[in-house]
Amino acid sequence: MKRSAALLLAIALCGAALLATLQHFAAPRIEQQRQAAAERALLDLLPAGSYDNRPLQHPIALPAGGLLGNARAELGYLASLNGQPSAVLLPVTGKGYEGPIRLLVAITPDGQLLASKVLQQQETPGLADLLAPNRAAWLHGFAGKTLHDDTASWTLRADQGQVDQIAGATITSRAVTDALQRALRFFDAERQRLLEARP
Repeated sequence: MKRSAALLLAIALCGAALLATLQHFAAPRIEQQRQAAAERALLDLLPAGSYDNRPLQHPIALPAGGLLGNARAELGYLASLNGQPSAVLLPVTGKGYEGPIRLLVAITPDGQLLASKVLQQQETPGLADLLAPNRAAWLHGFAGKTLHDDTASWTLRADQGQVDQIAGATITSRAVTDALQRALRFFDAERQRLLEARP
């Protein structure tokens, strides 16, 4: 009986040691794959060939609150091509109908909105859900806009402007347009610091 218990204990210890060894050798690869997935998710805003660095390895510390409206300190990222800045990625938060709307925006060095996407939101599914595939096209409509564009080009049609709002989701639409403009204002105010955030 003691011999069987000792044998089972030895097998269990060998199994645990084997698992620990496998985990030790697999951990770097798992972490590398996790970082690659995170990078793909964040960098899909940037056109292919528009950067040749690893932007996630060049984080920019951003404060909580202020123009970006983030609840806590966040990180932005600098993309560069041939050693020159090509885009800055900034997280920005808007106040949606159901709660915060977290966006990631890519801005060119001359202050043009390159692209934007929703990272997190709680808007009504089927009505104002910004993560729905058909909402991405609405967000694409802001690409190319700058702070220097006339007010009407940033204002919803519901407010006598030129921007189509999401049907049945005017508050959500206003929150997003406001957040995008605030991100551009933050970039404009912090341009030098953001573009010089290189190692």
